[in-house]
Amino acid sequence: MSNWPRMRSLILIWMGCALGGCAAPAGPPTVRPNLAPTTQPTASLQIAEPVRPMYQRLLAIDLATAVRVAAARNLDIRLARERVNASQGRLESSVGSIFPVIAPGIAFAHLEGANQASGGNLVFTNFNTLLPSVLIQTVLNPGAVVYDVIASRKRLAASEQQEQSVRLETTRLSAIQYFDLVLAQTKVGATRRALNDAQELLRITQLRVKAGAGLHADELRAQASLASRQQDLTSAMNLFYQASVTLSLTLHLDPSVTLAPAPREVRQTTLVREDMSIENLLALAVQWRPDLGALRSAVAAAQADQGVTAFTGLGPQFQGSYRGGILSADSPGKKPDTTLYQPFHETQRAGAGVGFSLGLSTFGQFKTGKALERAAEIDVQRRLDKVRADVIRAAQDSNANAALIPAAQREVTAAAEALRLAQTNFGAGTMLLIDVLQAEDAVEESRLRYATAVARYNQSQINLLASLGLLDEKSLLQ
Repeated sequence: MSNWPRMRSLILIWMGCALGGCAAPAGPPTVRPNLAPTTQPTASLQIAEPVRPMYQRLLAIDLATAVRVAAARNLDIRLARERVNASQGRLESSVGSIFPVIAPGIAFAHLEGANQASGGNLVFTNFNTLLPSVLIQTVLNPGAVVYDVIASRKRLAASEQQEQSVRLETTRLSAIQYFDLVLAQTKVGATRRALNDAQELLRITQLRVKAGAGLHADELRAQASLASRQQDLTSAMNLFYQASVTLSLTLHLDPSVTLAPAPREVRQTTLVREDMSIENLLALAVQWRPDLGALRSAVAAAQADQGVTAFTGLGPQFQGSYRGGILSADSPGKKPDTTLYQPFHETQRAGAGVGFSLGLSTFGQFKTGKALERAAEIDVQRRLDKVRADVIRAAQDSNANAALIPAAQREVTAAAEALRLAQTNFGAGTMLLIDVLQAEDAVEESRLRYATAVARYNQSQINLLASLGLLDEKSLLQ
């Protein structure tokens, strides 16, 4: 097989060109900017003791655990990872189309009886042939292959960026839902304290009525207040259980197991310092949002598909084949019970060609590809508008909640002092029961306002960092 060294060299050159053209140079690692301030605020909220489990048992969980479990178990992340694997397979298939097809085979033939010779006459023959061979064949449109590889690489980049976007959204969602759970349990604690106060006030009122120092109307008001607090506690516990189920769904955990915040205190946490201007925030979002990067890669893939359409419809297309093998035959000899063996002989066949093609369907494919490219560009513009809105909305929400926290602290202090005075005056007989009830309501409402302001501020900071595309486990737990 004298042509085999030449074919081997051609295959090696082909492999080198393909791998060299498709390998992406590894760029330097990108360092995410740290936007957190050097010092953190001192505000915090106290979490009540865990409630009884909904069905099975309680499972204590903190923010770090929630984020890590979401990254490891969330089904959306696993689905996005499989889409990356599918895009990787498509890229490997596109690169593989560069190489020729190698098809080894073996053929055996037995002919006995009449056969037509090359001259047309019939002859009687009886022989066997054996032909082991290998076929190397390629049908290659270089332009279409190159653009197909480029499009596949862009789609792989888009799927990887989309996976990053799913991870970011899952991290954001698990953190937001964790603080929803914290706030729900805080409301349970507040309503439970209000219930205890209402029970104690009813007891004192009943004693005063029996002693003749109180009115029956005060006792009825105390009973109505106690029934109202009992309803509030039932509603608050249901809200807590619903928050547990919602977080379990994101973490892919058993929803019958009740999740409860592990820490007893949650501090106000600033993830994006306040001196960042809205222009800088918008610039960071355009640079770092992975969903924007995925759409840009999709646009580049659509542009490369236009090249595939052009070269597929117009050519040129190169074809080449080479078959090499060895042929052996045997037939009966002239003497009875003897066989005439013919030695193995080399056999080769090679061919090459080039062609062009043009069909009317190519023009329709051009139109379709151009429309898809414009649609991808519109998707980028639409997502860019949404990114800007997300950043501005999250920044405004963060500023509003930051302003609510000190006001809520002052409200808690004033309401607690007002309750103390009301209870003192009620004991001295200079205030009515209704005044004490109103003071208790004001205290619990102020506590809930304060807890809500701290929890919502932390959530708004998480949303702000996520809107910039910079939210990850490290930045969230630093």
